[in-house]
Amino acid sequence: MKKVVAIICGKNPNAKSIQSEIKNHFALDFDLKCVITQKGTTQSIAANAAAEGVDIILSVGGDGTTNEIINGIIMENVDISKLPSLVVIPFGTGNDLARTINAGKNYDLIIDKIKKDDFTIIDVAKITYQSYNNLTESRYFINTADIGFGPMVITKVEKQNIKWPGKIAYILAATSIFTFQNDINITLEADEYKYEGPIYEVCITNGKYFGGGFGVSPYAIVDDEVLDLVVVKKFSMFNFLEQFKKLRKGQPIMADQVTYRKITQCSIISNKSKQIPFEIDGELLGTTPIDIKIVPSSVKIFVNTK
Repeated sequence: MKKVVAIICGKNPNAKSIQSEIKNHFALDFDLKCVITQKGTTQSIAANAAAEGVDIILSVGGDGTTNEIINGIIMENVDISKLPSLVVIPFGTGNDLARTINAGKNYDLIIDKIKKDDFTIIDVAKITYQSYNNLTESRYFINTADIGFGPMVITKVEKQNIKWPGKIAYILAATSIFTFQNDINITLEADEYKYEGPIYEVCITNGKYFGGGFGVSPYAIVDDEVLDLVVVKKFSMFNFLEQFKKLRKGQPIMADQVTYRKITQCSIISNKSKQIPFEIDGELLGTTPIDIKIVPSSVKIFVNTK
């Protein structure tokens, strides 16, 4: 009987009922253990599960939960057959990786795929960056890293004196940044491509979506052994709103301000004294300078589980 560990995001107010749901569907077919996470424990729980030789980890949460699990189980230059396979069961806010791999809550289908080992081997990326403690650190991401508009919105929301409700806080922050944003000026080098100058956003992606369903990287494929680079130069608010529907539909933006490239590695530095914050899989971690590289064929994951 296969050993399965369900790692359930403890931030979800319905974590206990979700745990019961998972037990009801998986306990009869597998040697199942459920763990509800506490703050800062997800990565170590995943690492311990991998060390104990579990066959499957269920990531029951959002993109942040899956990111923590990936950082617990990834081992470069290790035979991937010795690592647990991953099932994403989306219970988060953004669920952007789930959109890319068509992951859902069709439990009968998930169980059937697990029994048949019907997984797909996909890539991840590794980022080296400057932490907020001015240390050089590294981390893996499975979906998206970006600098510019996205991290600036998150930073501004966190610094707002008045704590506005959810979406209102993000709308106010985004409008303020579009209206008053100083140019972010970078030097970017990626394989044969180089760009130097102001940008609004740079995304380095393995998946297609970020920000809760924005299809920023329409050409991305999770198992093609390359990353996708999206460079967005300065947009007016009017031009951005014109393209908004395309982003929602995951369609490419055919405009001089947007560049798409396939890459294996890239580096980004700030051309100003102030360093630029970035995010990976929806989490703010640090600032430039950053270096990113593809780590091909690193994760066994179950796709098309809706």
